[in-house]
Amino acid sequence: MNVVQNIFLHQGGSMKKLCSVFLSAVMAFSLGACGTPSASKDATPSAVASGYKAGTYTASAAGRNGDVTVSVTFSDDAITDVKVTDQKETPVIGDAAITRIPEDIVKYQSLGVDTVSGATFTSRAILNAVGDAVDQAGGNSEALAKVTCDYPALATDDVDTDVLVIGGGTAGLMAAYTASAAGKKVTVVEKLDVIGGTLNEAAGLLLTVNSEKNDASLDDSLDRVVQFYKKVNETSSVQPDYEFTANLMKQTGQTIDELIDLGMDHTDLDMGNYVGTIFTAGYKLSADLQGLCEKNGVNFLTGTKAVQLLQDDEGAITGAKVENRSGSFAINAKKVIVAAGGASWSEDLKQAEPELSTVDLHEKTQIGSTADGMHMLQEVGAQMADTLYVKSSQPDLAPIFKNDWSNTPDTGMTLMIDADGKRFANEAPAAATILNKQMINHGSKAYWNILDGNNTIGFDADYFEVVKQNAEQGDKAIAVYAKTLDELADKLGVSKDTLKETVAAYNEACKAGTDAQFGKDASYLKELPEDGGYYAVYRREGSWGTIGGAIVDKQQHVLKEDGSILPGVYAAGETATAQLFGEWYFGGFSLGMYMTAGRIAAENAVQEMQ
Repeated sequence: MNVVQNIFLHQGGSMKKLCSVFLSAVMAFSLGACGTPSASKDATPSAVASGYKAGTYTASAAGRNGDVTVSVTFSDDAITDVKVTDQKETPVIGDAAITRIPEDIVKYQSLGVDTVSGATFTSRAILNAVGDAVDQAGGNSEALAKVTCDYPALATDDVDTDVLVIGGGTAGLMAAYTASAAGKKVTVVEKLDVIGGTLNEAAGLLLTVNSEKNDASLDDSLDRVVQFYKKVNETSSVQPDYEFTANLMKQTGQTIDELIDLGMDHTDLDMGNYVGTIFTAGYKLSADLQGLCEKNGVNFLTGTKAVQLLQDDEGAITGAKVENRSGSFAINAKKVIVAAGGASWSEDLKQAEPELSTVDLHEKTQIGSTADGMHMLQEVGAQMADTLYVKSSQPDLAPIFKNDWSNTPDTGMTLMIDADGKRFANEAPAAATILNKQMINHGSKAYWNILDGNNTIGFDADYFEVVKQNAEQGDKAIAVYAKTLDELADKLGVSKDTLKETVAAYNEACKAGTDAQFGKDASYLKELPEDGGYYAVYRREGSWGTIGGAIVDKQQHVLKEDGSILPGVYAAGETATAQLFGEWYFGGFSLGMYMTAGRIAAENAVQEMQ
């Protein structure tokens, strides 16, 4: 099993270990195997391909969303065709790898071809599966992985542009579209090979306030969402800048209306406390925006990493130094918009939140989120937030569940325990992201939802059936079943006395209809009966990114330490989130506000260039 498969199938290890291994893999993959020192063994196709048994062979390997199956055809001395015949990879993200990797394998007769950064899981799955087929055909996959590839050189000439956008994700795409629609020459640099960033992984829900185009029967007023935001964040140890946030929120409707006017399919939803608009799926929205940008002449430079912001003698930002696999060059710009994502895959986050070394965090962001934009801005004197922490998603399940049901039911009626067998929080807060953040803060190495064996709390029947099926393996990092609490404690590795005390106290609170310990609403207090046994379902923390980064004004200008504007540069998206959120995050808030911030940054950049 290769390093990427190990990471993907990881269930119980720490975030610290996960990040360090994955970052090493990313560094290696971004350099490309072909032509790198590690692959330069003077191997040639003829040296490793002799003795193929001509024919077509089938093999599979684990990708991001399941097995990727390939069909590989060999002559006596060459790989003549590679086809991906079955896969469930994320559209757009996996497409580049599914197209490019097979072509390169045939062209270079090598398994050391460059992976597609941003689609690393898919790339490695294809290479692993083809390697299996090579071995089936009598070849040597290990030797074939060392065959060097003579990739054509990329351009490294300096570039002049009106607007340079660093990062091709949510905020960057909207910024690029806005500036190009205004007639400006726009260049986007994206260090991954795939445009879209974490937007490609998202459901595509955007916070919507004051829209004129969506369902008029929905209350998308600013007062409604701000009141909700303030109420929930009362318990947050970190407070948003409510004036700044409200100013951005009230402009989200204009962003949504523009997307609707562009003909994008959408669905309007009332989320209970705010309104959201879904544009099919994140990867579809990303592809649509990229297509609109390309029609406007936007120059996308993928596989190109910005490494340093350029300044003139007066300190104004005038562009950036960038690098691709062939070398470095300068992009000179009248205005620069930094939208390079957050810090999820960086050492910065692990240092800022040491509890991440103990929890099992499922990182759902793209691997390009390594704090590059934050570091570049800090180096030129930008004011940076005092805090950096995880933007919480919902608690997740073990990978083996593979989302076999459309949506995980609300687990607020269950009892949740930590690795000591203790209850630690209200299992039914205003949003699951709040519970997830409490799990991170609590820092336990494991968590479980406890369900009674007869499903008296009334979970969705399909969900409960999946729980029962997975519990048959008896793996505490997936799900287990036990007839008694003593047996359950043994299977989970917790104290029998502690677990029984926890369940007894919880049942007493349910009988009383009052949760004095954690304040759980009475409607969620459901006893755990003794008959029928118990299921324990493993839960791991989830992340949708980070909160922190550069401090900006309402026009998205980056501010200096003294509060003055750093000329020539703006920041939008996850590079600058500290003013927008407290500890508690809510679905759709980032996409709606990041895209709006990108639009505002571009509008101001264009206006200031006039």
